[in-house]
Amino acid sequence: MSSVKHAIIAAAGLGSRLGLGRTKCLLELNNRPLISYLLALLKDVEDVRVVVGFQEHEVMDEVLRYRKDVTFVRNPEYLSTSTLTSYWLGSQGIKENCLFMDADIIFEPESFMNFKKFCMENVTDNIIAVTEAKTRDAVFVESRMGKVTQFTREQETEYEWANLCFIHPDLLVRTGESVYKQLTQYLPLTMREIVSFEIDTKCDMEKALYSSIASDRFYSTSACAEV
Repeated sequence: MSSVKHAIIAAAGLGSRLGLGRTKCLLELNNRPLISYLLALLKDVEDVRVVVGFQEHEVMDEVLRYRKDVTFVRNPEYLSTSTLTSYWLGSQGIKENCLFMDADIIFEPESFMNFKKFCMENVTDNIIAVTEAKTRDAVFVESRMGKVTQFTREQETEYEWANLCFIHPDLLVRTGESVYKQLTQYLPLTMREIVSFEIDTKCDMEKALYSSIASDRFYSTSACAEV
């Protein structure tokens, strides 16, 4: 089975909650930048686009160490826009479903590969990835019969929005408050669980560093090697 054809990585943000003055996708886990883990998972995806903004030249230089054929898309308004804008900019010209993800997440490889496989088996379906809820500051997901029925910050649930989806670009708009709020109008949408860590705080960084995900053999092989 062929892989998903397109993937958009939103890497334009400041990462201000970590307070390190550095974009989160360049923070290192086991001496490798976070974004290199995503690039390894997308090795079989022919069209990978990275949306850059804050520290764009540093991000581009680092990405090119791991993959040479990436397309870079600038979000010049990264200070005043959300990830939704980066997703919209990155997906221009794509006429079919594609993967969208934030650059500050590390995924358990097997679950990510299973997610890609599920997407290819349901190539015209709009699919939302959810993960086990880990904080009280999450976008929680309510679901029924394998469908996301609501996103909420008020009611804690078992799962949270994983900032990963496989959707058609037509569901997006250039400006808006957030991705999940934009997608709310299209609910219910197919739900698929994935194992992941999002890096928002120093505590998240510590948890990811000592998690089984960061030490997975997949990431210690040539899949994560420089080119």
